[in-house]
Amino acid sequence: MNPNLQPCCPFISSTFLDFQEERDYLVKHIFPELQHVCKSKCTHFAPIDLRWGINKNQSQAGRVISLCLDYIKQGSPYFICILGDRYGYHYDEELGDESAQEWFSHNLNIAAKEGHDWVLNYKDKSITELEIIAATERLKCTQSFFYFRDSEYVEKRFPGGPSETERRTYCVENERAAMKLKALKERIRSTYNVSTFTTQKELGDLMFRDLKCAIEQQYKDCNTMVRLPHLPVELSERVHNLRPDKREMILSHHMFESRCGDPKRLAENDMDLIARLNDHVATIGKPNPKPILLITGEQGCGKSTLMARWAQQYNSPVPLVTHYIGCSTYSRDLSHMLENVLLIMGVEEVSVNDQGPLTGCTSRQWSTLQDNMEHFNRVVREKEFVLAIDCLESLSADSDHTHVLEAFTWLPSVIPDTCRVIITCTNSSDQYKYFTEIYNRRAEEQNWVELTMKGLTAVSERRSLVRKHLEAYCKSLDDHQLDMICNRELSYNPMYLVAVANELRVFGIWFEVDSMLEKIVSASTQEELWYNIFIRWCRDYGWSDNGILNGEEPFGWVQDALCFIAMSRRGLTESEILGSLKTIGYTGNAEVKTADWASFYRAAQDSLMREHTGKISLAHGFVQKAVLCSVMGGSAEVSLPRFTRHHQLTRMPSIFRRSHNCYHTKLAHYFQEQAVIDWRVIDELPWHWSQAHEWRRVYDVVREPRYFHSFRSSSEINLFNTFKIDLFRYWDEIKRHAPDLPTPAQTYNEMVRSELVEALRTIQWFPPGEDMETMELDRLVEAATSHLEPQERINLAKSTWLAGQFLGEMCDYEPGTTLIKHAKRLCPSRQKALLYQISFSLGNVYYYKVDWEKARSSFTEALRELKSWATPQDEKLEEQCALHNITVSCLIIMKRLDEAERVLSETESKYTRLPNYRRSPGYWMYLFQKSRYLTKRAQKISTDDKTRAEERGALFTEAQSILRDTLNFMMKNYGWRHPLVAQTWQEKGFLYQYAAGNHVEAESCFRRALEIYSEVLSSDHVLIATCNYHLGMIYEEMRKWEEALNCFEIALHIRQRKFSRKITWSDILRRKNKCESIIERETQHQHYQKLRNQQQQQQQQQQQQQQYRVLQKAASIRTYRSISAPPDPPLTSPMEGEEEEEQEVAVVTRRLGESSRRRVPAFQTFSLHIEPRARIEG
Repeated sequence: MNPNLQPCCPFISSTFLDFQEERDYLVKHIFPELQHVCKSKCTHFAPIDLRWGINKNQSQAGRVISLCLDYIKQGSPYFICILGDRYGYHYDEELGDESAQEWFSHNLNIAAKEGHDWVLNYKDKSITELEIIAATERLKCTQSFFYFRDSEYVEKRFPGGPSETERRTYCVENERAAMKLKALKERIRSTYNVSTFTTQKELGDLMFRDLKCAIEQQYKDCNTMVRLPHLPVELSERVHNLRPDKREMILSHHMFESRCGDPKRLAENDMDLIARLNDHVATIGKPNPKPILLITGEQGCGKSTLMARWAQQYNSPVPLVTHYIGCSTYSRDLSHMLENVLLIMGVEEVSVNDQGPLTGCTSRQWSTLQDNMEHFNRVVREKEFVLAIDCLESLSADSDHTHVLEAFTWLPSVIPDTCRVIITCTNSSDQYKYFTEIYNRRAEEQNWVELTMKGLTAVSERRSLVRKHLEAYCKSLDDHQLDMICNRELSYNPMYLVAVANELRVFGIWFEVDSMLEKIVSASTQEELWYNIFIRWCRDYGWSDNGILNGEEPFGWVQDALCFIAMSRRGLTESEILGSLKTIGYTGNAEVKTADWASFYRAAQDSLMREHTGKISLAHGFVQKAVLCSVMGGSAEVSLPRFTRHHQLTRMPSIFRRSHNCYHTKLAHYFQEQAVIDWRVIDELPWHWSQAHEWRRVYDVVREPRYFHSFRSSSEINLFNTFKIDLFRYWDEIKRHAPDLPTPAQTYNEMVRSELVEALRTIQWFPPGEDMETMELDRLVEAATSHLEPQERINLAKSTWLAGQFLGEMCDYEPGTTLIKHAKRLCPSRQKALLYQISFSLGNVYYYKVDWEKARSSFTEALRELKSWATPQDEKLEEQCALHNITVSCLIIMKRLDEAERVLSETESKYTRLPNYRRSPGYWMYLFQKSRYLTKRAQKISTDDKTRAEERGALFTEAQSILRDTLNFMMKNYGWRHPLVAQTWQEKGFLYQYAAGNHVEAESCFRRALEIYSEVLSSDHVLIATCNYHLGMIYEEMRKWEEALNCFEIALHIRQRKFSRKITWSDILRRKNKCESIIERETQHQHYQKLRNQQQQQQQQQQQQQQYRVLQKAASIRTYRSISAPPDPPLTSPMEGEEEEEQEVAVVTRRLGESSRRRVPAFQTFSLHIEPRARIEG
């Protein structure tokens, strides 16, 4: 492990009773300051303070001295000793105390058995002196600090002399102890620099000075560069130059890699797999149809160990970027995983919100995840590197982006030859199914190859792994005992073997190893094994009757602590765990002390994961599953029995029913009681209330000014975007589950009012004859502006501005505008930076309100404030250009093209003064606005004006060229799903619609823009309304009235919900009504035409039937005549009348046949010449 990443854990050695006040002062005032120093050095300050002593169970086990010495070793090279007038607990032969002798002998023998055999040479020394000997002589702690209290302290504190109790607390035990203490102090002074103090403040100042210098010296390499072994020097330098919180995120992966890459965890056959990984990387830069290597296997088969060990041995010149999902609480989030890759590869952070309203969204609709996905895709296309992702099955995303995980859209379907991807995943997980099925369909052909890890197939490999693991703790097993482990069905899984080895490591009775082994290996599943481990933890470290757990279900403080960790959002620190346990009754004699937790943590450290920030979480899925299912009993409400702490309690308070809501509620209570609202409280408190479905409590948090300001302005760590998104999500849940609560506008108006009233009351200002509680907000702002001090006005202005800005982002434009105006009035005129931000926010809200004139005025005022804030050394040209771009947008919409041309010219001149301006997204936004300007210019030229046709065509060609280049830049840097890309498609649609008159191409462009908007924005976003409005206009031109009406209805529904001013949606309403009237007329016309057609058809049918009857009758008569008439004498020539009659009969017969073929069956046609004859004969 890199020493720069080890936490600073000094052991605090002193006698307890006489230094209780000093230790309290250190914990409350000095140690937080040292934690801040360590945080800046990428480490964590965790002093080992055992002043509450060792519990009775540990004392009876004889492990007091052993534990103290172990903790000193853990805190090396740091050691702090505070001495007064007491020597400390020791055995004095002259006193003849047999119980003390027995206790000391027992503890010394236990310590000797546990690796501290040197203590047997110091049987007459106190525990405090043994601690000093261990640190100075045995461990040679280089950072040892000694502080002696002034010898006259007792006389100064107790002028009249100490009482008997005070004497036993502060004075030396006896003369022999005084002699030993004197010799000890002289020996220390001869070797170390000793500081003397009288008051607790003097001790704190001295200790802070010494430890700060030591920490800065010990961790000085962190200030120069943190070297990651598998990255080039230039990339390691980039990591060092990041903010501390972002550097922490990357270094946590390096710590996990060092832990998992421990040689004792590596199996023999892993070397063959490492060679396979190296072969896969060797193909980089060459054509390879399978650029993705998927390593699969069961959970615990050694995938993480393989990945970490390979990364430690990596020697290719191509950068290797590793991400171990599960190494920290944030590593499981998809957005943080992508950000980790981007930070290591040196991708500059791009905030889409910096561009103002031209981004087409706010942080609510466009989350960090989407932005990171687009940058990640660009990095994969452009940079040469190897990406290794471990434990893919643990990857998660918030509820709004689960589709991204399921569809695998974050991973490009085409991997270039300059990139290789290695992924490990459990083959029974959902992520494996998503990858092999859904991702495989996205790719044109299967571009991945699967490598399956089957665990340890050979018994010799299993024996070797167990043997190496136990040898690290100076333990060994004989062949028979190894066979008991390695011949079990589950022994092929390395995690199973490591868990069994750890259980043996903490088992101290050698002659019972066989029976212990039989019990351990009797588990038929991994879950059952871990269930048994939890039972042992609760029995060994928890509290129950007589120290024995009765029944099959574990309980006690160990269970509760693990449940709290499992229920937490991002893990808990040690102090948070102990504080949470107090909320469920572990107080007084039942309180869980630091020593209790430390003893348990040391035994379970392989199953718990401590980050360098101090947070503790569960290490892997088996532990998580065992805690949630076995320890918590699922969701069953089971009442726990009362239990007592061994020989100390008469009865422990009854523990509440074990349900998820109970643990969330208790954690929420703990965080709510914290005096300081830091990022941990903001992150955990409302989340736990929401998980407990306490929506009123969630509402109380988000409306509290202190919490709200932290949500909106937190810059301490990289959680600013997360906090903002969380705030939106909490309000959405409040609206859905508790609609009777006040709205955001009502809530934050009342919050601002309360702050103003409180500030005015503080200066004793009261309106004559009126209650401030009922005063209008405008009058309160006026009074605050007139009577408050500038600094107080600044604080109120910031609070009011943040509330108004949030309401604007929530699309509550009217109340948001009002609050931002109040903030502007409250802000002193000299605060140019704050005035610039307020004016900019006001312009954004006006922009979304479609109040272009006021938006332009606000942006112009923001530009004026920005120029007065700028200095000759920092002219803030990029910010000025961004404001120019927004102003141009307003001017173009208002059709003030001459002013827009002037501002565009000024913007171009400023961009040319910036280095590499053509690579700036702001410059391409300028080109985008220029293309809009050219489109409007071309639109103003009538198509009937033949004299200016050439000019119109030139403007159209230039705008088309700019838009094409802009669209390529946007898609390259942001991907095709970004709102800026959608806006470019929309502008291209305008170009085809107005300048070229090509409605088909315009429809295609608007539909692509609408597709992107619908995917990345909320369904009621104003940009979706705008895009639907213009698409409806195109359908209107194309006379597709049904499609146009549908678009206008969507646009009108959104606009009416968002805006109270009718002017913002009156034209949409007019066009909608027009489409409805046209569709109604067409429907009526179609209905009338249909009726006419039906009537005509009926008339035709009636005529045909009448004609058929006439023809049928005529044909019957003629046929009868031809049959019944007598034969005429033959004539030499037929008569003329007979010829005409025969022709008439032929015509009638032909027409009758045609009619009968249409109306009657064919056989009826041939029956006509029979029926008349039959009737005649009858």
